[in-house]
Amino acid sequence: MKQWRMWFGIVPLAGMILSSPIVSAKEPIPPAKQAYLRYCSACHGESGKGDGVVSHLMNPRPADLTQLAKKNKGEFPFMRVIRIIDGRETMRAHGDPDMPVWGEIFAPEVPGAMHKEANIRGKVLLITEYLASIQEQ
Repeated sequence: MKQWRMWFGIVPLAGMILSSPIVSAKEPIPPAKQAYLRYCSACHGESGKGDGVVSHLMNPRPADLTQLAKKNKGEFPFMRVIRIIDGRETMRAHGDPDMPVWGEIFAPEVPGAMHKEANIRGKVLLITEYLASIQEQ
């Protein structure tokens, strides 16, 4: 019976130690960066410079996403970027588009129509916020 009591004391203590910041060497990745890395970095690269692992296979090459504000007179084109990432508003010609229509790709990830649009917009917004944070001057 004493072993039970000992485990009830050790298990929570071990959990606290293992989850403490001292033990964890890596900082958690913010959700916006996680979304970018998951959906965009293969083409645009981890740094957003257009140098992802598959970028050399693409023609035209992926855009340098750190230059969006600079190319827009110093202001990040937030709403335009949202529309480009979502991609559902623009008509695309047959064949391979320059970029996936992420709004359509995100849609099946959530069952039920009620939450689908909120999920899509949330992911697009996270990625857009991350892109706004990596703009070079």
